[in-house]
Amino acid sequence: MITFLARRPVLSGLLLLALVWAGFTWLASETPEDKASGRRSTASGTNKTTTGSRPAASAPRSIQGLTVDTKQDISADARPPNARRESIVRTGIGELQEMKQMNLAVFDDAAKRWNAQPRVKEIIAQWQAAEAAWKTQDDDAKAAVVPQMEAMWKEALGLLREEVDKSAREAAAGVK
Repeated sequence: MITFLARRPVLSGLLLLALVWAGFTWLASETPEDKASGRRSTASGTNKTTTGSRPAASAPRSIQGLTVDTKQDISADARPPNARRESIVRTGIGELQEMKQMNLAVFDDAAKRWNAQPRVKEIIAQWQAAEAAWKTQDDDAKAAVVPQMEAMWKEALGLLREEVDKSAREAAAGVK
């Protein structure tokens, strides 16, 4: 009990010191309006004038007179065509592996049926033609082909997903 009373003035002093420090930092800090506008309420430098109010907001900008530069790639993915192609393939393989893991029992049979479809064979032939031409094309031609390659992957994976889902429903219903 005596040790508790002996520590009590020290704890009270530390608490008082923390409160004084918190109050000082709170008074010395900027107001929320100053932080939001990026302006300080105190003047700095040789010019001691401050502006407390914000300038009047102007009307929204119009898109009239703006033109799109046809030479610049404004797509969401501004990476080089080689990196974009690799990303498409990597993403497609990831989705393929995910489908296989989700439906392990029916995936192999579904993939065989998917691979036998005429549309899938056509997509594979188009992909192989695009891959063969890829090595000889410049970056501009490659950039034009990338959206087609992405569409091919999406269509092929969509067809595979349909086949896997159909096989999974059949397996669940007991039809095999």
